[in-house]
Amino acid sequence: MEKRDNITDEMKDAILNIVLDDEKAQQVIDAAKISMGQDMSEADTVQIKRFSERCVELITFRESLAEYLKQRMNAVAPNLAALIGEIVGSKLISHAGGLTNLAKYPASTI
Repeated sequence: MEKRDNITDEMKDAILNIVLDDEKAQQVIDAAKISMGQDMSEADTVQIKRFSERCVELITFRESLAEYLKQRMNAVAPNLAALIGEIVGSKLISHAGGLTNLAKYPASTI
């Protein structure tokens, strides 16, 4: 949107794709129309865009990393992944120092 002067009711569909809620999309448009805040400078706008792009990149990376972890845990320790999940299972293996060491631990230790 960049500037509040650019906000129109036709932008509701684009905002709806981001917030995934019709009521919230309308609230964003209404808030932008009545906002009394100062306009941002061009330098601030560029920095906010860079930050938001970096956030999207990090979210995408996290999703791909979670998918990789899911695949590896299902290949290496499918029973553990089924019981406690991929993330907790991988942390448990890491804390134990490997899958072999984890297998040697008594149940009371785990």
